[in-house]
Amino acid sequence: MLTHCNLNEYDSSLYKPKAKKDFGSVLFSLPKKYWHTTLGSELKKQFEKVNKSTPLPYEQQFNIDFIVPENLVNNLKNKSCIVVIKIDPNQTLFRNPIYINDLWANGQLVVELNFKSEKRAVNYFSNNYQDIMQRINSFYFESIQMSYQKNNIINSYLKEELDLNIIAPKEMKLNNEEANFWWFSQLEMKKDQNGTHEIQKGIVVYTYPYYSESQFSINYHKEKRDSIGLHFLKGRESNSYMSTRDDDIAPIESLAMQINDKYVFKTTGAWRMVNDKMGGTYVNYAFLTHDKTEIINMEGYVYAPNFKKSKLIREVEAILYSAVQ
Repeated sequence: MLTHCNLNEYDSSLYKPKAKKDFGSVLFSLPKKYWHTTLGSELKKQFEKVNKSTPLPYEQQFNIDFIVPENLVNNLKNKSCIVVIKIDPNQTLFRNPIYINDLWANGQLVVELNFKSEKRAVNYFSNNYQDIMQRINSFYFESIQMSYQKNNIINSYLKEELDLNIIAPKEMKLNNEEANFWWFSQLEMKKDQNGTHEIQKGIVVYTYPYYSESQFSINYHKEKRDSIGLHFLKGRESNSYMSTRDDDIAPIESLAMQINDKYVFKTTGAWRMVNDKMGGTYVNYAFLTHDKTEIINMEGYVYAPNFKKSKLIREVEAILYSAVQ
């Protein structure tokens, strides 16, 4: 029996392993002599910053690790995000980071950076770490979205109303709808060594007129958020409502971002229920409508008192990211 094989139909992706779903992890490939020098310290300083919206002890924004280049492909090529740092004295001009998808595994991002010296590498990460972080976070959000769908309850309310195309879990339900306000949430039960506990992931969307750039500030954000919580985000008791926690232990932090040419004012912080014991962490995106007449606030929050928050808040932020990507 003779068989015929068309080489043009060869798909190399079929022979690659699937990348791990270790979202939030970054593996740095660089010679071991730099692990404990200024460069290694700078990488830890920038990528292991703590998220102060999580309870004490704070959780890190990323979990990072190091590997020598010669061991990378043989041992850890299925990691989801790998940053390859090459230092070569013969390097003449700095080249922008090279981003490669699915290099050694499907669902993987590899970032390659080339520097002439360790000093230049340290200077780059000191001043440009946010650019790489944003690109890595975007990759993780898009990876998480692979398990979500466009046919969801949030889109059924907001796609025409606000011209948003949201990717979200199909399990999301509508809690409350008012004028220019929508509250969705997803409940699940998860076990640990102490029993079964509730996890709630929520999405809150509200709009209001835009009149000044000063509305994109922490003070304005907190005032508006607390007003919304008082009127619409009620707890189990009639006198309980969601409020923003803002103190030395759980401060509100902000970041101005450009995502697909859209200005996004991102805030992160902690929330609590007044007259109740509930609390958790949140992330908020504020951005203008297409006609620049209104501000859209999209917030994702997490209630999971018995579990780590970083993974869960990254999952709800993936929903927010879909609105601006």
